[in-house]
Amino acid sequence: MINIDYKKIVENLDSVVIVVDYDNKIVYANRYFCSLFNTNCEMLAGKSLYDFLPEHADTVLLKDYTYKITKFDDEFYSYYYLTIVDSQMEKVYSDFISTVSHELRTPLTSIRGFADTMLMSFEKLDKQQIQKFLTIIKEQSNRLIKLVENLLSISRIQVQQSNLVIKSINPKSQIEQVIDVIKNQYPSHPIELSCADDVPNILADENKFQQIMINLLDNAAKYSYDKGSVRVSITNSAKENFVSIKVEDHGVGIEPQNMSRIFEKFTRIENHLTRKTQGSGLGLYIVKNLIEKMNGKICVESSTVLPNSGSVFEVLLPAVSYTSGSEKALEDK
Repeated sequence: MINIDYKKIVENLDSVVIVVDYDNKIVYANRYFCSLFNTNCEMLAGKSLYDFLPEHADTVLLKDYTYKITKFDDEFYSYYYLTIVDSQMEKVYSDFISTVSHELRTPLTSIRGFADTMLMSFEKLDKQQIQKFLTIIKEQSNRLIKLVENLLSISRIQVQQSNLVIKSINPKSQIEQVIDVIKNQYPSHPIELSCADDVPNILADENKFQQIMINLLDNAAKYSYDKGSVRVSITNSAKENFVSIKVEDHGVGIEPQNMSRIFEKFTRIENHLTRKTQGSGLGLYIVKNLIEKMNGKICVESSTVLPNSGSVFEVLLPAVSYTSGSEKALEDK
């Protein structure tokens, strides 16, 4: 039996603790157990454990919560511990493992496959085939790098170590660099950029701003219909001291019930375009967090009605004229 010192500790645990003998008769139960089952602890001695818990079960549903059942034995007693299962966190963890495993395995398999082919048949391959295989290896390596960078970004966000270097940058010139990268990846998608003449510089971290725009433009091209155009516009926001950057695609759009989910980790909305493309469901989560760390905001409008289906993501970032009063203006948007 648990001694008096341990009993004092167990009584105040946020977990159910039950001690039974080898006939499964209750010897002791803590206050949490008695509260959960609405019973008198003093009246429990000698009652069967299975009056309260199912036999041979790992979990039990009690008062709308799932409890995990853990059992330990010694030479005299069996000890049962019931702890609430956070199903949402378990799903996030499960999704994380599934997503990362898939995202790592696919490019690694391609890299190994084409590398093996070149090693075994190099002398039989012509120059065009070698160039094609090396291009695939490079593309898949870049995909791995992007996944690792996204995971590192998440870890920095979660421990508040983003190390932002905020300075005045020209949004148009930065976005032009990003467009060159995206055009190379998605040559069939026209990308148009317009910028109002009076748009000031923005206050942002240069590297993080490029990461934001790469994610948004990559998504816009990736989730647009074949040869669908992507439009980027830079204007002064209706909210004073902010610059508005809009990225518009021509894709399937986002259903209203999914709008609140798209910025969550490991979330990919199921439709025929997302099924054809690769992704970890990390990009928009990272985008939103980085924008907010730079005193900005991201909004989205979307339609699923053809022929005008598609989404518009609007990023609001502080202009160089940004003041502390601008924060209130942003909150009101």
